[in-house]
Amino acid sequence: MIQEARVENLCAQKRYQSISIDATQRCCLNCMWYEQYYRRTRGNVAGWVGTAEGFCLLHDKKCAALKRPCGDYEQKEIKRQ
Repeated sequence: MIQEARVENLCAQKRYQSISIDATQRCCLNCMWYEQYYRRTRGNVAGWVGTAEGFCLLHDKKCAALKRPCGDYEQKEIKRQ
C-alpha cells in the first residue's frame, strides 16, 4: 500500500519536456534513415513514448536525435493533403 502511494506521488510530480524541430532544420530526427527508439509509458494508460536515442539504418549504428547529421542526410518527404 505504501509503495503504491510513493509511485503515484512520483508520477504526479514528474515533468515532461518536449523539443520541437522545424522540418527545414537538418538533424538526425528529420533524416529518412533515422529510426527513433520508443519505450512503454508508465501508469495505467498503455502507449509508447519516443526517447532521445535512435538508430541510423544506413550506417547501422546508434545515434542521438539532435546530433549533427552526417553527409548521407536525406530529407523525409512530407505528404500534405
